[in-house]
Amino acid sequence: MNVRTTLLLCALAALSLASRKTADAQAVAVTVRLDTNVLAVGQTTTLRVFAQVVPGLRASADRIFSWYVDVLNTNATAATANYGSMTKAGSDNNAQTSSTGTTDGAHRRGIYDTFLNRPGAGVSNAVELMAIPVQAAAAGTTRFSVRAGTTIPFLAEDFIVAPRTGGNPFTGGDYVLAHADLTVTPGCSIQLQIQRLTGGGPNGRSQLQFAPCPGRNHTIEFRNSLEVGSWQSLPGGPHNSGNATVTNTQARQFFRVRVN
Repeated sequence: MNVRTTLLLCALAALSLASRKTADAQAVAVTVRLDTNVLAVGQTTTLRVFAQVVPGLRASADRIFSWYVDVLNTNATAATANYGSMTKAGSDNNAQTSSTGTTDGAHRRGIYDTFLNRPGAGVSNAVELMAIPVQAAAAGTTRFSVRAGTTIPFLAEDFIVAPRTGGNPFTGGDYVLAHADLTVTPGCSIQLQIQRLTGGGPNGRSQLQFAPCPGRNHTIEFRNSLEVGSWQSLPGGPHNSGNATVTNTQARQFFRVRVN
């Protein structure tokens, strides 16, 4: 049986309530990560969901053929997911065989798609199922997680893996690592103060002070002109103590604090 025929059989299995499993073990491992796990109020990041065929099945797998999941958010007060801007760059995105799901409170249910046009998807390397922008709304924590899809009556399996040769497809997802936690810190503004310690001009010394933002890294930067040149970091960064001593080397210098 050729790969094309196998994929067509997988498509029928995906739409059948009586799809048969080839084994009790799950065929695909799902992982979730955020581009950054700490945000200040108002900042944004991206939630990414990945899938890969489990090691024991990779040698006999052609590709992840179809997937069907829900995305859950435990605390929308802390951060919101912009499901309307979800992208599924690696999937087929065929209107007849895909959906970005429906919103249920803070969650998104019934997201599904296929990899019919992507040979090897999720076998040797993890494939990205979706990317969702996330915005920090208030100080706190939340967990984003993924589970097998719900709300679509005609879909029986969360994952279907097409085999290289004939036979029943491999099915099922492992969600043990399918979660990512986000911490949102309060909004914070930096006011840098400069206090002259000794003299002025060359070799004069000054103290730079500011109140650090909790949970962030701070680097004091300088340059000799606001009009030209690039900002350079003072030695000893990050300067999370909120102070640093500088010695004048130019007729004038400008300073700022970069917060990561």
